[in-house]
Amino acid sequence: MSVPKRLLFLFSDTGAGHRAAAEAVAAALQLRYPNRFTVECFDPMADQRVVAGRLTALYGPITRHVPVLWGLAYNLTNVQPTVRLFQHAIGRGLRRKLRRALEPGPALVASFHPLLNHVAADVMPDAVPRVTVITDWIDFHRAWTDLNADCIICPSQSAYDLCRRRGVPADRLVLAGLPIHPRFSDAIRHFTDKTSMRLRLRLRPHAPTVLLTGGGDGTEPLRKYAAALARSPLDVQVLAVCGRNRALAQRIREDNHAGVHVFGFVDNMPELLLAADLLGTRAGPGMIAEGLACGCPLLLTGYLPGQEAGNVREVTRRKLGRYVPRPRDLVEAVTTWFGKPESERMDDARRARAAADPAAAFQIADVLKRMSD
Repeated sequence: MSVPKRLLFLFSDTGAGHRAAAEAVAAALQLRYPNRFTVECFDPMADQRVVAGRLTALYGPITRHVPVLWGLAYNLTNVQPTVRLFQHAIGRGLRRKLRRALEPGPALVASFHPLLNHVAADVMPDAVPRVTVITDWIDFHRAWTDLNADCIICPSQSAYDLCRRRGVPADRLVLAGLPIHPRFSDAIRHFTDKTSMRLRLRLRPHAPTVLLTGGGDGTEPLRKYAAALARSPLDVQVLAVCGRNRALAQRIREDNHAGVHVFGFVDNMPELLLAADLLGTRAGPGMIAEGLACGCPLLLTGYLPGQEAGNVREVTRRKLGRYVPRPRDLVEAVTTWFGKPESERMDDARRARAAADPAAAFQIADVLKRMSD
């Protein structure tokens, strides 16, 4: 039996999306090509002793509490000369870590973060293929478009077109969709109906159901949205997923609103989404991809200035959902949606599913397999 090829996936825990995408593709590789690869998912920015690690640690607090500051930094650095200077500055401590991670030599290096592919290029052998997997959906920072990468995998036609405008040759681009974990494809394949799924989750089987999520780190506005729905005249059950934010989950439990079910960090998101009629979430690409795959029209409660503004425009343009920046907007949107005829609600769910690609992780796995041969 041949020795499995080693693949190195680079990511950073700035939000949950980069890690989730890397783990989704790693799982797809194992399912599609069992025992052919060993995948190491490595976060070189986790060490706060290096500059990059200290910057990463600031990401969560800044994006939660002063997103305007994030937007300012995003726009100021979103020009090519600044990108290269920034990469050089943060690369000092990271290059040493990446040299160690490159032993023993991998058959391929894939970056799921905009800053790491460039740093890897400074220390890895020329013969090793280098791939960028873009995890933003529509618009993205210039740091993603590494003109020297062997391949850039794009999550949408808009992303593909943006790469072309930035000078990436067409023969180095692949259009493959946003990767979500194979467990979604499995859950969707075995899904029968929402009533049965709600019974499995011990929810009211016939109640209109809205899932609210604050992302992997949980964001405080989730509490206001849950309270607004609970206090409204609507007879809905609310699934509030607070991620790793235990304090937020505890505060919502203490609010003790009827019909609000509180969850922390969950490993059954496919089942929760398949039980829900609507998804209320910030406009992060990962949650958008997961919600659409499960047929949930989207209620976008906010967005990160910079890369997520385009997601809101795309969702509203394609009639995949609405932008609801205030709790009263959410209540109005939910009231309107459940007041529509059932046939129109089913059309909305079908439109959501048609916009998704649950098999994207497998498509990316196929690309990486070919490039590592």
